[in-house]
Order: sequence, then structure tokens, then C-alpha cells
Amino acid sequence: MNKLTTISCLVLSALLVGACGDRPPEKKVASQVAAKVNAGEISVHQINFVLQRMSNIPEARVDAAKRQVLESLIDQELAVQQALDAKLERTPNVMQAIESARREILARAFIEQKVAVEGKPSAEEVGKFYGEHPELFANRKIYRLEEVSFAATPEIVAGVKEKLGRGKGVTEIVSDLRKKGIEVTGGVSIKAAEKLALELLPSLAKAKKGQVQLLESAGRAAMIVVLDTKDEPMDVAKAQPVIENFIINKKKTETARDAMKQLRDKAKIEYVGEFSRSDAGGSKPVAATK
Repeated sequence: MNKLTTISCLVLSALLVGACGDRPPEKKVASQVAAKVNAGEISVHQINFVLQRMSNIPEARVDAAKRQVLESLIDQELAVQQALDAKLERTPNVMQAIESARREILARAFIEQKVAVEGKPSAEEVGKFYGEHPELFANRKIYRLEEVSFAATPEIVAGVKEKLGRGKGVTEIVSDLRKKGIEVTGGVSIKAAEKLALELLPSLAKAKKGQVQLLESAGRAAMIVVLDTKDEPMDVAKAQPVIENFIINKKKTETARDAMKQLRDKAKIEYVGEFSRSDAGGSKPVAATK
């Protein structure tokens, strides 16, 4: 990250958490001020704002975390003051970065408001979800997987499928891809069923050891091999918080998708220039097994 980008991030962060800049300082009662930095101030509210985004802080570490956040905000305020003195907030790159982040924050705030879910799922919803997904709970497994992904064109995917059809292994296929200059990432990992994509689980649960799953999505492809599994079922009581999160997140995703669809349906959207060409649409994930 270059110097200008770093400073722009500091300016943006300060604006987001309410640090003083070239605007008139807000009046605060003494108890709200945590530190004075030259002509600026760091408030308790700023510290709390940052702490709210730091999850799982042990009770015994809260005071230390507050102090750490304060010191970071002091460093930030000092850098921001220098950036504002140099009028860096008026440079094109910084202005664009601030506006981009502002738009992202506003869009996220709208979505978060729309997807707010009141209350937890009912016991009936939890029980139904538990029964419908034995691969997650009653028949839950811990998977040892080999996962490799690569940028994929139709020609590359066709070549990989052809090699899989001839019984070639992942190691050999990866070697061939790299010889062609195609970057391949991934490796071996151990994941519980609930850590995997829900739509992938049924095929993994039925896969034999060494069987390859080939997945395609949005210009990427992945080969997934089940190296080993260990049965580790989960009863309803233990699964309840996991299921509640699944259901809540699913509702949020559906609500967000519906909200954006409604906005698009009502909006007048016109693609221009190079973007005016019709697009065949994104590729849908497909699976192929050897």
C-alpha cells in the first residue's frame, strides 16, 4: 500500500469513528473525553465504537483492550491531523477513497436495516431443520479434504474433466495446470460438516475416499477430494445454536436478495459503452464426480 493510500485510510477511519478534523470540535463533557491530542480529542464513544467490532474479548481483558484501542486512536488522530494540515483530503485519490467507503457503508446500512431479524427461530423450526439435514447433525462427519482451486475458462475445465475421466489424479492435473502457467491454490484441510457449503454436503457425504468433486463458479473451478472422514454426530440440544444461526442467516440472505430485486425492478438501469453488450449471465455451480 503506498503512502497516499495509507493516509487516505487513516483519514477515512477517523471520519467514520468521529475523530476531529478540520470541522469545529464538538462540545463534550469531561467524562466523555479519553485523551486530548493537540487540538483534537479522542472520546470514550470512539473507543466503544471500535470495541463493539472486536468480538470475544474476555472480561479480564476489557480494560487492556480499551487502552490498546485508545493508543491506536491516538496514533490515528496524529496522522489524521498531519494529513488534514497537508490538505490531503482534497486530493483526487483520497476523495475517491472516502466517497467509495461512504457509499459502501450506506449500502451496508440499508441492507442491515432490511435484514434485521427479530427473535430466534422457534423450536419447531429448529427441529424441522435438524431432521431435514442429517448430513449436518445426526450423520455429521469431520472431513479431511484436499481442496485446490484455479482460474478456469471453458477450455481449461474441459481439459480437467477429460483428465479426470481418464483416471488422472489431482496431483498430476495440478502439475499440468501449473506447467501451462495457471495458478493453483489450496491444500489439505480438516473441516466439520457445518463449516462446509450446505449445497456441497450431500455429495461429500456420499463420496468415496479419493473421489474427486469438480465444482465451477464465476470463473473459478475447484477440485475437492475426500481423503478421510470421522463420524461425529450432534444431538438437537448441541445443534440448536448452530441451527438458529443457519436459519437466521438464511432469512437475512433471502431478505437481502428480495430487497435488491425489488429495487432493481423499480429502477431504470441503462448499460452504456463497453458494458452495453448483452451478457449471457454468470455460470451456475455444477458438480462432476469421477
